Amino acid sequence: MLQQVPNAPPYDKNPTGGPQFRNWMELLCAFNHQLSQGPVWLYDTPGQQGLIGFPFNALLNWSMSTPAGLLAFHRSVVNAHLRDILTAYGNFLSSPASAAVLNSSATGWLSPTALDALVSTAWLPTNTTSSSDSEPRTNTRTPQPRPQFHDLFISNPHHPTHGFASWDAFFTRRFRPGIRPIASPSDDGVIVNACESTPIALERRVKLHDEFWVKRQPYSLVTILGSLNKDSDRDEDEKNGGRKKEEEEQLKQAMRFEGGTIYQGFLGALSYHRWHAPVSGVVEKVTKIHGTYFAGCPGLSSSRRGGLHDGDMEERKHDPSAPDRSQRYICQVGTRALVYIRARDRRLGTVVFVAVGMAEVSSCEVTVREGDMVEKGEEIGLFHYGGSTHCLIFEPGVRLKFTEAAEEVDVKRRGHNLPVNGYLAEVVSG
Repeated sequence: MLQQVPNAPPYDKNPTGGPQFRNWMELLCAFNHQLSQGPVWLYDTPGQQGLIGFPFNALLNWSMSTPAGLLAFHRSVVNAHLRDILTAYGNFLSSPASAAVLNSSATGWLSPTALDALVSTAWLPTNTTSSSDSEPRTNTRTPQPRPQFHDLFISNPHHPTHGFASWDAFFTRRFRPGIRPIASPSDDGVIVNACESTPIALERRVKLHDEFWVKRQPYSLVTILGSLNKDSDRDEDEKNGGRKKEEEEQLKQAMRFEGGTIYQGFLGALSYHRWHAPVSGVVEKVTKIHGTYFAGCPGLSSSRRGGLHDGDMEERKHDPSAPDRSQRYICQVGTRALVYIRARDRRLGTVVFVAVGMAEVSSCEVTVREGDMVEKGEEIGLFHYGGSTHCLIFEPGVRLKFTEAAEEVDVKRRGHNLPVNGYLAEVVSG
């Protein structure tokens, strides 16, 4: 797959401007080097901005849509080895040594340029309010002055690393209390945004099965919600013996949501990466699924001229931060965690939150357990080590009115982050 990447620009370098490796030995040496290096701040070019905080993704980017790459990154044995590599990388990023990149130099995450970008991503300059029966409304009060990083996030500006003990501690930073208020906290019919994210898809009447690998990337519920490779304490023999029963349970779970609604949002590397409950209710089920890490949608690699060296790579020029264009597909094949919440408002039924790990995100950590009662806006988990994507799945028959940014996502394509805990949708009676 490395040899199938063209030598001509821009593929002679990786999207961040670094070397494009042509053989496995060079690539593995680069992997080995990166395992003991935190991601530096590189934000000067579109490629660097698209892959900020994703050094492994940058090394593999162009190879993802080669014919060999499409096969390799979908193989379970390859993903098992990648999981081991990314787990080791995650261990380093959770160690004090990784805090070396938390400095104020030009390539440090605490440089004035980096802090300004982080504030720009998180700051909501216009005060808004929301209610259970309307879209968020602009408040006519004078906007507040632009805050500093420590005004938004729990941190210590007088400490050399702002008080963060590791890269991961910085990446999973928390907002200060009150920065992200919960929309309509007393109205269980209002759904809040589970992640600080940009809307990328809203689809109603979702099918149980669909050809999700095609370029259009429709959703296939039985694939999103089920896998025989999920975490378990059972040994291999028991897994094999219970395969049929598990398949039946997988189908049964998916059928509950056939004809329902899916909303999907994208989290960039500069965003806040903790998850919050979209509704109040009881945690019905928690499932973790081992899937792919660097796989893209095969449908995006095909063209009328039929080859990577023709129309394919012309398309890839516009996606130097792969697999961003495959996000709908990735939520069906990627490593992910599912949290089923039986809503307190019975009109909502059960809502599923799907956290999907893209590329370096080798850990989707769920912090609630089955049987827990959660309140809307309460933290339920977090992503480690990189940006990602997430979905909310609603049962059929649940009538929902979404915020305008979500309803018009296919028209606007890419907008700004919607605030976590902010108004996302509300259930409509009748």
